[in-house]
Amino acid sequence: MEMILIALACLLLGYIFGAFPTGYFVGRLWNIDVRKHGSGRTGGTNVLRTAGWGAFALTVIGDVLKGVLPVLLARALFPAALDAHPLAVLGALIGHNWSVFIAMLAKPDPRVTFAPPPIGWIQRVAQQGRGGAGVATSAGAMLALFPPLVLIIIVPIILILVIVRYASVASLTTAVVSPLIMLWFVLNGSAPWSYFILNLFISIIIVIVHIPNIQRLRSGTERRFGDRLAQRQREA
Repeated sequence: MEMILIALACLLLGYIFGAFPTGYFVGRLWNIDVRKHGSGRTGGTNVLRTAGWGAFALTVIGDVLKGVLPVLLARALFPAALDAHPLAVLGALIGHNWSVFIAMLAKPDPRVTFAPPPIGWIQRVAQQGRGGAGVATSAGAMLALFPPLVLIIIVPIILILVIVRYASVASLTTAVVSPLIMLWFVLNGSAPWSYFILNLFISIIIVIVHIPNIQRLRSGTERRFGDRLAQRQREA
């Protein structure tokens, strides 16, 4: 029972940090609500398109930190619960993608109805709490949990991003490659199987949230990394 409570605590800890809408608040520093432009997401790529490179840099730093911090806290609070620490990583990714804070910021839509609580709360977060894809947050969390994986994959992924200039391609490549690299570490006895299972879950979530990007890539309408949106009104 104690282990279950610790696991839930790590998951919740990760979710709370991951759900913090860094991109939304950074966009507000530029008087822009990034939810109303581009993809509507609060991740770094959409912030770059709507607010520029300075906002992008702040968002990425914030998103990485909100992945690092819950893992470090989980390790500090529950040092012996090694198998529970990966849940802080998973919680951060879930929180970043489906944020209760973003759902709370969303204006009520009278045309949308939800089931009674608590199912209705989940529906609202799923529909109105859309954050970013979570690649930066997952990378930060994995850097705190198991640095070798991130150190191996970061340079090739950046090169792919620079060459093809599609953030979605770089993200999907990460989702495919990272479990294979983690499996190698597991088979060599350098990491537990729970880390491999975690990477599988992360990859599945990243692929699912990138389905619209995959469709745009197939149709040739996907925006390239660094492309700015057309001029738009600043928000008060």
